[in-house]
Order: sequence, then structure tokens, then C-alpha cells
Amino acid sequence: MTKNKNILIFASIAIVAMSIIVRIIMYIKCRSLSNDEAYLAVSIVSRSWLELLATPLSGDQSAPVLYVIAVKAIGSIFEYSEGSLRIFSFFAFIGLLILEVIFLKKNFNFNNCKICFVVVMSALLPSYIWYSNELKPYMSDALFVLLVIFLYFYYTQGKINLPILTGLYILILGFSSPAVFFIGGTLSFEFVSAILNKNKKQMLYIAISGIVTLVIFALYYHWWLSPASEFMKIWWGKYFRNYSIVLRIVRIFSIKDGGRGFLVWFFVPFALLGIYSLCKSKNKIAWSVALSLLLVCLASSIGKWPLAGRLWLFLPAIVFIFTPIGADIVLNKTKNKKIMNAIEFSFLVVLALYLSICLECTKHRMYYPTTEINPLISYVQENIKDDEKLYVHGLTISPFLYKNGYNVTKIGNATDNNIIYGNMFNEWEAEVLGGNDIQSILENKKTYLLFANHLINKNSRFLTEKDLTVLQKYGTLTEIMNVYDTPLYYFERNEVP
Repeated sequence: MTKNKNILIFASIAIVAMSIIVRIIMYIKCRSLSNDEAYLAVSIVSRSWLELLATPLSGDQSAPVLYVIAVKAIGSIFEYSEGSLRIFSFFAFIGLLILEVIFLKKNFNFNNCKICFVVVMSALLPSYIWYSNELKPYMSDALFVLLVIFLYFYYTQGKINLPILTGLYILILGFSSPAVFFIGGTLSFEFVSAILNKNKKQMLYIAISGIVTLVIFALYYHWWLSPASEFMKIWWGKYFRNYSIVLRIVRIFSIKDGGRGFLVWFFVPFALLGIYSLCKSKNKIAWSVALSLLLVCLASSIGKWPLAGRLWLFLPAIVFIFTPIGADIVLNKTKNKKIMNAIEFSFLVVLALYLSICLECTKHRMYYPTTEINPLISYVQENIKDDEKLYVHGLTISPFLYKNGYNVTKIGNATDNNIIYGNMFNEWEAEVLGGNDIQSILENKKTYLLFANHLINKNSRFLTEKDLTVLQKYGTLTEIMNVYDTPLYYFERNEVP
């Protein structure tokens, strides 16, 4: 038995190491910034330190203030690149794994096998692979939410006092927005516990801590978060118009992974059972987590925290942490070997699928369709001539500006400005030749057409095959390159008789 456990531990270490190597390969290959990443990069790269603290961020982007500062600091030290802008998310992933090991050992006294399960599943989770390599705060949300729970555990053990806990909680708010729900959950539970224990002194201290934290968060929200909150509320409202609440719940774990994040739902019943059993045994951590999740759900129900997978990226880590407890209960109570074998086999199947996805991330899976713009820009920079122009589609402007330079008004070795920027909010109006974007292309003899962050099909909002057909009436349209559904076209207008 000891030999089998050692094999499991070594295999787990190898898998985690492999997942880290895969992420490093993703950084080395340096995929293009997506539209969302490029919008956030505008503020980080082009603003000064003082300007960075002025709200709102460019493009109505929203990200925690200390996250933005940390990313800018890293970029300032190592020079701005796709890798330096994303590296904070990689550090957050490593921190999450380390924190899981310490937390599970000290709080739940898990054996190495159970710790291996949690760490391996976190390392292989497709959405964690993706967001540990993205200029977005979602991966760090998972780290800082777990850190809130971990610090609360240290507080319950008397290892840190309430003023220090409060100060650390306030600091965490600057790095992670969803952390506020877990801070509220832990402090609310402590306050209720003090009431039940009739500890007036403790009630007063917790109340002061809660009020100070709430006031600072309110000021922070007014200064930093609210300028973009109204826009984001409208945006999420439009986004979810075609999705029912049931579908949103079902898809909450499926984030940029081909839907295979759905497999996390297999572990949810075990996690819920684990939380329930710990709550019955009056475990403070479990109660605080349950109350925190209730606060998140309440905020979601009133539209303050949209039910979107990337905003809930902390949830899989919590599910994995409590799964071994629930699985133990089920396996210990069931006498049917077939059921036990089925559960163990299902665990292995999920592990194998996630392992295969992880390995695929060194190839095509590391790229997201319609966003791989860098090779196209490089081609144009090397080949464009003085009598040629480059049209940049509206949804492509932000990643193009990042790669070409925010203050650069031309591309390649042109002597004059040669870039035509599309109108992001103007559809091509294929039925009317006077459509702004089409007209700007037809004014030139030869034009490269650069598209990203959209799909060229009949469901596309900004460009359709019909629109391309309109251009073909007035000249020759040739596809020069297509990298992961990100096309580069060359249009040569016919001579006007």
C-alpha cells in the first residue's frame, strides 16, 4: 500500500510539473492578445503611473487596481510583451497550488493522496490552463479567494489577530473583486458566532472590522469600480439575452475549453456533501465558505455579479478542495463494490481527459480562433508597398495598436500614413455602397484587409460572406493568410473606366 501511495505521489508531481512546462511553452510561443486583453493593455502600456490611477480604464475595462499596478510594474521592469503582461496570472496559478497544499494539510489534515487529487485537478483544469496565460485577473481571483479562506483559518487558530486580518483583507480587495464576498462571509459568520456565544466584546471588534472594511470597499468601489460598472451591466445584459438561467448555470465551468469544463459538475455533489458534513460538525471554515457562496449567489440574483464562468473562476478550486471529504463519506458508506469502482473509474476518466487537453495546449489548443493576429501583422509589415494600404477591421483595432505601436501612424516601411481604421460600431452595410468601411477600401487601388475577433459567416455581426461579395464586384479579393480562423485578405480594385 505504501509503495502504491509513493507511486501516486510521484505521478502527481510529474503531472503538475508537466502542466507547468505546458504553460511555459504557451508563454514562449506567445499567442496574440485577444480583444479583451488588448483593451486592458491600452491602459497598462500607454498610460503613465498617475494616468493609470485615473478612471475609467480605456475601453470601459474593469480590473482590480492592484492587479493593474502589478502588471504594469512587471512590464516596466521586463519590457512590455504578451509574456510580461500575462506572467502575473502564471504566478497566481503557482501560488494557488502552493496555497492548496498548505491549506489542506493544516486545515483538513488531508493525507498526501487527497492533496495530490486537489492539486492535480487544479493544475489540469482547462480553464485554469487558459487563464493562467491571459492578461485578465480571473486566475488571480482563484488565488485571492482561497487566500481569504486561508487567512481566516489562521485567525481561528489564533495565529493572526483581527487587526492584521482586517488589514490583509483590505489589501486583497485591491487584487480581487470576488474576494469581497468571501471577506463578507467570514466576518459575517464571526459576528453571528459572537452573538450566539453572547460575546459582546467580540461582537464589537468584529463589527468595527466589518464597518472599516465595508467603508473602504465602498470608497474603492466609488473611485475605481463604479465608472465601468454601468457599462458592464449593460454589456452582460446583452450577452445573456440568449441564455436562460439554467443554461448559464450548466455552462458555468465550461470556459474556452470546448465544453469539457462541464466535467467539474461530476465533483460538485461530492463537494456539497463535504461542505454539508463539515457544517454539521460545526467547522468554521465550511460555514464561512457556505455563507460566502450564498452572498455570491445573492449578488448574482440581483445582477451585481453575472453568472459567467470566468467571473466565477474561483469556484472550481473550492469544489476540488471539498470533494475528497464528500467522496470519503460516499465510499465509506457504500458497500456495493460496483458503485465504488464506478466512482473511482469516473475520477480516472476525468483525469485522463484533462491530461489530454493539457497536452493539446502545446499545439492548436493554446490558440483561440479568430484572435491570432500577430503573424498577419508581421506579414503586412514585411510585404506592404508604398502604393498599398492596410484596412484594420473595427474589432481588430485594439490588438493591432498594441502590436504596431500606439503612436505609430503607419505600418511597414511606408513613407506616408497607410492605415485605414474601420468603424467598430458601423456594420459594413453591404446593400449600400456608401457604407463607411467599404467606401474607404474602394478609394484605394490596393488594400490589405485585416480581421480578428470575429467569424466570417452568416451569423457574424460585423462581416459576412455577402459583404465580401460586394467587394468582389469591384475588384479581386484574395485570402493571403488564415491563422486559426484569423484571415488576412488582399483587395485590388479594378481600374475605373
